[in-house]
Amino acid sequence: MPLTLVIETGAGLPNANTWQSRTQITERLEASPYADAWAGVDVIKQDQCNVEAAGWLSRLEWDGQRTIDGQALSWPRAWMETPDGYAIVSNVIPAFLLDAHARLALWLSQQAAPYASNGLQPGTELQLPGGLRLTPDSGLTLPIDVLQLIRPYLRSSGVVVWG
Repeated sequence: MPLTLVIETGAGLPNANTWQSRTQITERLEASPYADAWAGVDVIKQDQCNVEAAGWLSRLEWDGQRTIDGQALSWPRAWMETPDGYAIVSNVIPAFLLDAHARLALWLSQQAAPYASNGLQPGTELQLPGGLRLTPDSGLTLPIDVLQLIRPYLRSSGVVVWG
């Protein structure tokens, strides 16, 4: 069954799985030196990396709050502002996030499958005897260019640790 992209428009959709289409990501990457790398990835993998990148970014602890209870992705958000103090409109997906999303999708498309050996997805909690809990880590960190784009908007007390 082909992957269906449900694009978040800023309405707080309960079934969205990405912020932009494959074409929009391609257009964002065209101005970068990495455009050829993305163009060389088959469209099925591009869509998979698109959705995976949105999932990764949605699991981060952002400033502000989701605009709609039950929205699938972490953006749109209310009570957000730029580092200069200007308000970010709560029904818009900001350019910095779209840029970070495109770059992360590209980066993911160039990675080997990180957990193919044991089948465990990062964040899957295992309950061990004696009440111990283990949450596997993929061993992957966000690329520095993605982190530089999003860092000013992450909750300063967040639990995300970057390598």
